[in-house]
Amino acid sequence: MRLMSGKPGFGKGWVFAAACAGLLASAASASAQEVRLNEVLRSLFYTPQYVALRIGAFDQEGIKIAGPKTTWGAQATVTEIVSGNSDIALIGPEAAAMTQQAGPDRRLVNFAGLTNADGSFILSKTPMPDFKIADLKGKTIVTSGKGSTPVLALEQLIRKAGLDPSKDVNVRNIPVSANVLPSYLEPNTQFGQSFEPGITQMVSEGKGHRVASIGALLGPMPYTAYATTVTYMEKNPKVVQGFSNAIQKALIWTDTHTPQEIAKLIAPEFKNVPEETIITVITEYKKVKIWPTTVVISPEGMKQMLDLLTEGGILKQSVPFERVVNPEFARKAEQSVKR
Repeated sequence: MRLMSGKPGFGKGWVFAAACAGLLASAASASAQEVRLNEVLRSLFYTPQYVALRIGAFDQEGIKIAGPKTTWGAQATVTEIVSGNSDIALIGPEAAAMTQQAGPDRRLVNFAGLTNADGSFILSKTPMPDFKIADLKGKTIVTSGKGSTPVLALEQLIRKAGLDPSKDVNVRNIPVSANVLPSYLEPNTQFGQSFEPGITQMVSEGKGHRVASIGALLGPMPYTAYATTVTYMEKNPKVVQGFSNAIQKALIWTDTHTPQEIAKLIAPEFKNVPEETIITVITEYKKVKIWPTTVVISPEGMKQMLDLLTEGGILKQSVPFERVVNPEFARKAEQSVKR
């Protein structure tokens, strides 16, 4: 049984339900609907998901989570869903745009958001308290594989700064994400773009300075969302609604609790990461408002994400909002789950 939390913050009804969840778990499990959950990677970037698991939010909605299974990569995650090995995936919302030509049992649609911005940071070998993207001119920055969303975000920021990412900045793409920070340590490299907890580790070891959040510079947009196939959604609307409700509860819980409380709660999900590091990472993510307070994916935010991918050549053309997002479940979750 997962750890519960009874701290006030959702209203008396929700707290009472949370307190009773442990007592009702054995009875609920008999009738709970199993959902095979897949995640594109295991990351503190997805903290609210682990909060949902640890506070029993899914249990309260009559859902038994199998997993989450980590497949480490967008293509592998899409394959898991369309092959029927998983029911719901946590993935970049653009995956739905890339399955538009498939039939309803293979076409993905997003129904609930989890992260609200790019979660990568820029690391500098020298302190730069007044860092601007224009400071990258003539410098080398290592980042992830060419065409990945973090790289597209970085390149868009470089263009907005009046620079050409192919001429004015030496953007070195490292196909294997785990090799980005080791490459940053090479002598001729001045900057690195990477995710947590690697950034915190580099800073704590005195090997770099956190100078910018890509998400804060680029602005809010749905960066990671929950998706399923059109067929699964049509056959299991109550499950999709309950899942959306659980994530809405978790987003509110994450917003209303301290980094220390959140870290203590989710630490069992990250046994190889020191709790102090988890606290630091959550603190930094809260500063730049990585996690929204609602699962609702806005048309404006989705357009920004799709435009980013279209400009980067990943999509041939943008896709209408209603083809990639079904907002019905998220809107109901936002209305029914109160603080």
